[in-house]
Amino acid sequence: MMDAADDVSLETGETITSPVIEILKRRASVRSFEDRDVSDDMVQVILDAARQAPTSSNLHAYSIIVVREPATKHRLAELAGGQNHVAKAPVFLALCADINRLDAVSAEAGGKLARGHLEMSVVAIVDAALVGMSATLAGDSLGLGGCMIGGMRNDPEAVAETLGLPDGVFVVFGLTLGWPSERPPAKPRLPDDMMVHRETYKRTDAPEIVRRYDPILESHKEKTDRVDGVSWSQRIANAFSQPKRPQLNKVLQKLGFGLD
Repeated sequence: MMDAADDVSLETGETITSPVIEILKRRASVRSFEDRDVSDDMVQVILDAARQAPTSSNLHAYSIIVVREPATKHRLAELAGGQNHVAKAPVFLALCADINRLDAVSAEAGGKLARGHLEMSVVAIVDAALVGMSATLAGDSLGLGGCMIGGMRNDPEAVAETLGLPDGVFVVFGLTLGWPSERPPAKPRLPDDMMVHRETYKRTDAPEIVRRYDPILESHKEKTDRVDGVSWSQRIANAFSQPKRPQLNKVLQKLGFGLD
């Protein structure tokens, strides 16, 4: 099996690649930006491309909020847990799951949207994720960089108030966009044979995962001066042994997103 960073070659020796593949292979979160604007035209080009992402049943169950106002970005940075790069990025995109618009359209056509159930919530969240990843790829292709901000789910109600979101809309994650002052190397992923299964699922023993991947990530941290003394496996054990954001389910149900 090959690792994700390896090129795939034909039997003839020809390397299979493309500009999109090369962008994805070097993709890494960027948290440091030049003091340089990203034009409205460039943002629009990125969004026009990203909105061609798949959307379940052509529902378009998402919305994107473009934030440039410094005060708003500072507030969102606070709500994300003090992530200062949110405030410093020239552009912040809030990727929202949105069933509010579907509710209105359904009523206009004489129906009533079935809200508060798992399938509709999954559709909206996946739609937002797909368009967000597409925006990241489009931005990277133009030389920009950014970072996904899951901290938008720390306090969904405060984020909704900050952005003026109506009922039936919440920010799944944010995305910073700017010109990188530093572009870190791509972080190595788990080996291919632990992530990709052929025909049926093949279990990998946990000791084997830890033995093979912990040293790979530690080496990467050493090369990028981010050694913290905590291995990948230990970080999972330390940080994810208790539920994260336990209030989230209750808040989302209040907003019309059923997860039961």
